[in-house]
Amino acid sequence: MPTPSTVVDRAVACLLGGALGDALGSPVEYAQLDDIRAEFGQAGVAEPPPQALLGDATQLALFTGEGYLHAWTTGNNGGNWRPVESTAAAYRRWLITQQEDKPQPGATGLLAEPELYANRAPGLTSLRALQEPELGTPDRPRNTSKGCGGVDRSAPLGFAPTAEMAYQLACQCAALTHGGISGWASAGALSLIVHLVAVQERKLPAAVDQAAGRVLREDGEAATALAEASTLARLGASVGHIERLGQGWVGPEALAIGVYCALAMPKPEQFADALRLAVNHSGNSDTTAAVTGSILGARHGTAVLPRPWLARLEMADVIERIGHDLGASCSGEQFNERRYLGLA
Repeated sequence: MPTPSTVVDRAVACLLGGALGDALGSPVEYAQLDDIRAEFGQAGVAEPPPQALLGDATQLALFTGEGYLHAWTTGNNGGNWRPVESTAAAYRRWLITQQEDKPQPGATGLLAEPELYANRAPGLTSLRALQEPELGTPDRPRNTSKGCGGVDRSAPLGFAPTAEMAYQLACQCAALTHGGISGWASAGALSLIVHLVAVQERKLPAAVDQAAGRVLREDGEAATALAEASTLARLGASVGHIERLGQGWVGPEALAIGVYCALAMPKPEQFADALRLAVNHSGNSDTTAAVTGSILGARHGTAVLPRPWLARLEMADVIERIGHDLGASCSGEQFNERRYLGLA
């Protein structure tokens, strides 16, 4: 088993890697490949912009982490363990950042971070669902959406104590806003993959196979997408393979493309190229690259993250802090629990 410090390092890398992918892909999120190449050259986008701004996927991933950590610290200090409710409350706090211009006096946690009060083209499904008085569950969905907005925020839940808990929590937290089975089951699959490679030190192909088998109980679409991603990855890295997997606007496609790029370029020294592969296609470039970055960060740790890219990344210190605390909670290391106990 990995040492606690290894788990912490991988948790930090998971969140930072996902944020780098998100920032790399955000400028071309809605662009066709021909248009990307016309603007950036035949190789496409090669690096994040000088100011690598967080996308909505990273914003929500941070609130996922904060919500989970509120539940963990509350339970660890004699309170009730209610991770889904705590994460739902965190998503409501994120909604405040999309409705107001700056933190209110006395704001705590992520609500006190001015940079988060920025609209980065969030998905309408999440925005609409979070404004409703009652959120969804897998058994009581509030809509039929299988969009990618559940999967692209679920990686932090991979640092739950067990593999099955990581899967279940991610499914339940995605179902708060995305009621289609493929929308929440694909989130569970990503969280499970992150847990298996970061916490249990499974090899990535084996982790993907295990996730495909687990998600098959709920959703054949996500399971089939993962199986196809594995098959195509064995044939090498190609934008044509990505096109066979889809564009990434729905959960299973975003998951499959992100997993495919991680499998096709799995070596530590290929991290940047894997993110470039995940970005340069006609589809949801920021989400697919965020998934790739989260997986490879969780697999390899912070040593693979390009330092010049990190120097440009908005709120890198906050992302690192949340990642550290997630890894510490999972591995039994101490961290500042007071930071999360007082959250509403």
